[in-house]
Amino acid sequence: MTEMLNSVIEFDEDLSSVEAPKPLPMGTYDATILSAEVTKSKSDRPMVRVTFSISADQYPADYTDGNPNGTTLTKFLMADMSAQSKFAMKRFCMAIGAPLSNQVDVNQWIGLPAKVEVINELYEGNLTARLNKVIG
Repeated sequence: MTEMLNSVIEFDEDLSSVEAPKPLPMGTYDATILSAEVTKSKSDRPMVRVTFSISADQYPADYTDGNPNGTTLTKFLMADMSAQSKFAMKRFCMAIGAPLSNQVDVNQWIGLPAKVEVINELYEGNLTARLNKVIG
């Protein structure tokens, strides 16, 4: 038997008074790689989508708008054969402690720790946290 879901969602406050939450403050955080997936860019070039998790216990004491389950941020790495892409991939692998060779298995990255630099920037008119770089 299929469970029918109610069509009404009830929030704890009127959405007309809700404001955009403050983004995770800029800084360096310890993170863990949650997922890594080889995919294609909009221009049909191979790339890797890497999702990082920053635990809520990393939040500054005065940051109250964060998700209590932590913050996830995504990094995209081009994976084509250009010299720039190969060097960026080398730096990324070194930063997360992944082995270097002529083959990279992104599944081996899952669970690896990393230091990440978070910046704040405008996106669609709202200030948002963005993963700027992975620090080696």
